[in-house]
Amino acid sequence: MSGNVTRSSPFGLVSGIPQSGSDLTLIAAPSNPFAPEARKGCLHIVVEADRDVSRGRDACLLVMRTIRRVFYEDPSFSVTSSLRKAILAANRVLYQQNFNAPPQKRAVVGLTCAVIKDRDLFIAQVAPAQAYVMAEGRLRALPMNVAWGGTATLFRSRALGASLTVEPDLYRAVLRPGDGVIICTSNLSDLFSREEVTRLLRSPEPDDAVAAITALCRHHQVADAHGIVAMTFARLSPAAQASPFSAAGVNERTKLALSGIAARLARASADLVWLVRGPAEREARKRREVARARLAEEEARLERPYEEPPYSPDPPPVPRPLNLDEPLRPDTNHRSAPAIGRPSPQAPMTPSALLGEVSFRDEPAPERVLDLGDAPIEITFAQRRRMGKATGRPSPSSGAFERLANPFTRISDAIVRRVRPRPSAPPRALPRQYRPAGLSYRRQSPPFPWVLLLLLVSLISLLILYGMTLSRENALREADNALTEAEQSVAAIRDAPDEATAQERLIAAEEALAALRTSEVITATTANRQRYDELMREYVRALAAVQKQTYFEDLTEVTRHPLPGGLFDTVVVPPPPRTVTDTESFGAIYLLDANAGVLYRAPRTGGVARPFLRPEDTIGPLSVGRVRAAAWRIDNIVAVAQSGESGPFTFYFRSGNEWRYSILAGSEEWGRVGARFRAVNYEGNLYVLGASRNNVLRYLSGEYGAFPLPWIQNDGGREVESAIDLAVDGKINLLLPDGRVLIFATNSAGERAFEREIPAPQIRPPLVTATRFFVTGPPESGSIFLVDSFNGRIIQIDKQTGEFIQQISAPPDGPLALDQLLSIFVDESGSRPVIYMVNGGQILRGSLPDRPRPFREPAAPTPTIEP
Repeated sequence: MSGNVTRSSPFGLVSGIPQSGSDLTLIAAPSNPFAPEARKGCLHIVVEADRDVSRGRDACLLVMRTIRRVFYEDPSFSVTSSLRKAILAANRVLYQQNFNAPPQKRAVVGLTCAVIKDRDLFIAQVAPAQAYVMAEGRLRALPMNVAWGGTATLFRSRALGASLTVEPDLYRAVLRPGDGVIICTSNLSDLFSREEVTRLLRSPEPDDAVAAITALCRHHQVADAHGIVAMTFARLSPAAQASPFSAAGVNERTKLALSGIAARLARASADLVWLVRGPAEREARKRREVARARLAEEEARLERPYEEPPYSPDPPPVPRPLNLDEPLRPDTNHRSAPAIGRPSPQAPMTPSALLGEVSFRDEPAPERVLDLGDAPIEITFAQRRRMGKATGRPSPSSGAFERLANPFTRISDAIVRRVRPRPSAPPRALPRQYRPAGLSYRRQSPPFPWVLLLLLVSLISLLILYGMTLSRENALREADNALTEAEQSVAAIRDAPDEATAQERLIAAEEALAALRTSEVITATTANRQRYDELMREYVRALAAVQKQTYFEDLTEVTRHPLPGGLFDTVVVPPPPRTVTDTESFGAIYLLDANAGVLYRAPRTGGVARPFLRPEDTIGPLSVGRVRAAAWRIDNIVAVAQSGESGPFTFYFRSGNEWRYSILAGSEEWGRVGARFRAVNYEGNLYVLGASRNNVLRYLSGEYGAFPLPWIQNDGGREVESAIDLAVDGKINLLLPDGRVLIFATNSAGERAFEREIPAPQIRPPLVTATRFFVTGPPESGSIFLVDSFNGRIIQIDKQTGEFIQQISAPPDGPLALDQLLSIFVDESGSRPVIYMVNGGQILRGSLPDRPRPFREPAAPTPTIEP
C-alpha cells in the first residue's frame, strides 16, 4: 500500500478565457478500489492538434478515448507495455481516419500520457509534447526544449496520424511526498524557465499552480493552452503525524488501513478472475511472470559494474608454436638433420614457396618410404640393381661379379630404352585445357553463359511489359464501364416521373459518383477526365433541380483571426453611404470574437483584422468590459459591452474618430446573460434579446439612459424564451432552434402582438438545428437565410410564403469548406447579393447563386461561338 496520495488539477485557456475543464485533457481516476483504474493506476492525458485547434478537436477526442479504452482493457500487468499498445492503437485509428478524410479535414496529434501508480510515475510522449517532472531531488524537462538548451521539434515529423508507424518516448520516475509533474501543450515551453517551473511545483496545492499558470499566460498573451498539474502528498497530515493518538491521527490511520484492505481485496479478486479463466490462462500468466523475472534478473546483471582483471606490466607468456617438420620417430639423428628440399628458416623464401612449391635452389625431396613390416626382407639382385640405377652408385650389398657387370648392364639398358617404343598417354575424359601465359594457381571453370542470361532477362522483360499493357487495357475498359454506368444514373434523374422517384435516382447517382471518385479511373486518360467533368456538371444541375442544392462559384477568404485558434461570432458589413460625407468607416467590415469579447476591424477588400474595441481599453473614465454584440447604426458601428460577469451594460458609439459611451438604463438587473444574447439596431433604436424573460427590450434612439420598454405585448401563446436569434425589418423576427421563425408586428388595434409563424423547410438532408439567421428586405418582400452549421449550408426561404428556395454549400472539391459555419451577413448593395460567412476563425465571401430551375424545366443549351 502506497504511503502517498496524488491530487491533480486540469487547466484550459480558450481564446484567452480560462476554462474550468478542458476537452484536450483527461484524468481517469478510479471510481472504486475494484475498478481497472485502481489496478493500472491513474491515467493523465494532454493532447494538442496541428494548426487549427477547432478542426483537430475531433481527432484529439478520438485519440484520448482510444488510449483510455485500450490501456485499461489490456490484460498485461506492465504499465509501460499497456501504455505503448494504447498509443499504437490510437495512431492506427487516427491514421485510418485521415486516410479516408479529405486533405482539408486531416489532423495530426501530439500527446503526453502520465500514469501514476502508487509511487511510480510512467510518462509516454509523442512529439510535440511537453512535461516537467520534479522527482528524486531533480527537475527535468521532457523533452529538452529550446528554453532549457534543447532543440525544436517539427510537428508533423512524429505526431500521431502522420504515418502508420510511431514509437513513443518512455520515461519512469519514483515520486515522494512533495514531488510533482506538469504536462502541458508545447506552446508553453517557451514561457517556463527552471525557476518558474520550480515555483509552480512548490505551490501548496495544484489549484494554486493552475492559477499561477493562467496568470502567466495572460501576461504573455497566450490565447490557447491546456495541461494538468499533479502533486504528491503524504497520506497522513502533519497533525496526524505529530499526534498519533489524536482524533485526526486515529481517523486518518483508520481510513488508511481500510483502503489497504480494499486494495488487497481488489488484488485477490483479480487473482480469482485468473483462477476462473482456466489452466491455459494460468499457464500463460506463469510464462509471463517467468519472462518478467528473467528480464528483471538481466537488468540487475547489467546494472552490476564489470570487474576488470588486475593490471600487470608483464604480458602473459606466448605458447611455444608447434614444429610440423619434426618426424614422429624419436630418433635424435633424424630430428637434428635438416629436411631435404625445404629452405632453412634463415634463408629467404621465394614467392612460389608460399604457394606450395619447393625452392628453385633446392633439390626436390624424395618421397618418404614407410616401413610397415616387422621382419627384415631379403633384397634380390634385380632390386639391388634398380636401387643402384636410381642412385648412380653400386649397392653396398652387391658382390664382386655384380660390380664388374654393372657397366655392361647399364649400356644394354640404354640401348633397350632407345629401341623400345614409348607408351602413349592414357585417354582423357575431358579435353586438355591450356593455360595462358604466366603462372596461374586458380582452378579453371567453364565460361559464364552471358548470352543465356541476356535472353532470360529479355524474356522476363517482355512478359512484364505484356502484363502491364494487359492490365492497363483492363483498367481502361473498367473505367469506361464505370463512367458509362454513372452517366446512365445521372441521365435517369431527368427521366423520373415525379420528384419522389427523382430523389431515389439521385441517391443512386450519388453512390455511383462516390465510387467513381475514390478510384483512379478519372485520371487515366484526358478523355476520361473530360467525361467526368461534364458528368459532374450535369449532376450539379440535377441536384439543383431536385434538391435545390447550389454551390458558391466565387468563394474567397476575406480575412482570418489574428490569434491561432481564435473564433469569430458575427460579422457586420456597412451599407452603401447615402447622406454621409465621412465614408472612412464604410470601407471596412467589423468582426466580433464573443469568446474573448473583442471587436475587430478589417479592410472590406481583404486584409489583416486588427482590434478595434477590446476589454480593458479606457474610454474617458470608463474601462471597457467584454463586448457582447455589435451592429451598424446609420453611419457607424456600435457595440454593447458588459462590465464583469454580471455587471451593467454599456452602449458604445463612434463620434468622429473617437469612442463615446452611454450606460444602458436598467441593465444592472440583467445579471449574467447567456450565449443567445443579441442586440440589433434598426432606425436608431436598439432591440435586445436575452436580457428580459419572454420579451424583447427596446431603447429609443438617443434615449439609452432611459429605461427600456418590453416590445411584445401579446405573444399569442408562443414560447419566446427559447428564441436563439433576433432580426428586425420593421417587424420582430425570432428564430427557434428547430428552424421555425416567429413574426411579431403591430396590428390594426395598435397592439404589438404575434402575427404568424414560418415553419421549418422540409428538405433533404433534413434541418435538425438552426444556429443563426439573416433577414433581408422590407417586411413585404425579401428572404430569410437560415444557417445549418452541422451540414455546412445556408438555406434560403421566402419571407412571405415560407417557400424553400435553395440550399447553398461550398463546392465539394474546392479548396475552402464550410466546416465551422457560425453566422452570415447578406450585403444587397450591389447588383448581385453577396454573402459574408463566419467560418470559425476565417471570414469567407461568395455571391448568392441564381435560383434553381424547376424540376421539369429542361436545361438551357450551352451557347456556342460561331467561327
